[in-house]
Amino acid sequence: MRFVRKLHRWLSLVILIQVLIWLVSGLYFGWVGHQSLAAHDYFQSIPATPVGSVFYPENALIERFDNVKSVEVRSISDTAQYLVLTIDGSRHYVNAQTGERWQTSAPLAAKLARQSYNGPGSVKEVQAVTGSDEIIDWNKPGYRVIFTDEIDTRVYIDAASGEVVDHRNNNWWLSDWMFRLHFMDYSGERDFNSLLNIIAATIALWFSLSGLILLGRSLKHRQLF
Repeated sequence: MRFVRKLHRWLSLVILIQVLIWLVSGLYFGWVGHQSLAAHDYFQSIPATPVGSVFYPENALIERFDNVKSVEVRSISDTAQYLVLTIDGSRHYVNAQTGERWQTSAPLAAKLARQSYNGPGSVKEVQAVTGSDEIIDWNKPGYRVIFTDEIDTRVYIDAASGEVVDHRNNNWWLSDWMFRLHFMDYSGERDFNSLLNIIAATIALWFSLSGLILLGRSLKHRQLF
C-alpha cells in the first residue's frame, strides 16, 4: 500500500503540471480569439462571382473520366472551372473554356490571395512550394503568397484547384504550440487518438482508482486526515 500511496503522489504532480498547461493554454485561447488562433487576422472569403463562359461540353467529361459521380461548374477568378468527382473519391479540375487540366499560374495565385486578404499589406513575393510544414495534411504543389503587413501574412494556394488552402502568419506558431500543449498533440497532426493521449488517460484512470483505494483505507482506519 505504501507503493500505491507513493505512486499516487507522483501521478498527482504529473497531472498538476498538465492542468496548469490547460489553464495557461485555455487562457491564451480566450485572450487571442478564434480569428487570430486560425491565423485569419486578415482572412476573408472570396466573393462569389458569376461563372464565366463554358465552351467545353460536359458530356465530354463523362467520356473522358471513368465512373463520374458528379460535375460541378464554378468560377475561379472569373474563369469557369469544372470540378469532376468520381466514385472512388478522386477530384479532377478542368478549365471549362479549353478542356485542359486546370493550371494555376503565379499571377493567378497572387490575385486569388489578394481576394482572400483584407489587410493593409500588398503582395511582397510569390513562391512555388510543394506542401508546407505550416499546413496540416497538405503536401501538394502550390504557391505561398507573402504580404507586407506587420505579421507577414502568408496565403497558400493549391495549384491543381486554384483554391485558397489557408492563411498563416508570424503569430501562428505560438497558437500551434498552444494547441499541441492543450491537446497533448506534440506531433502537430491534430491526432487526438495518439499513443500519448491513451497513456495520459490510463494515468488519469489509475490516479482516480488509487485515490479511491487510499480514501477507502483511510475511512476504514478513520484516518481521513
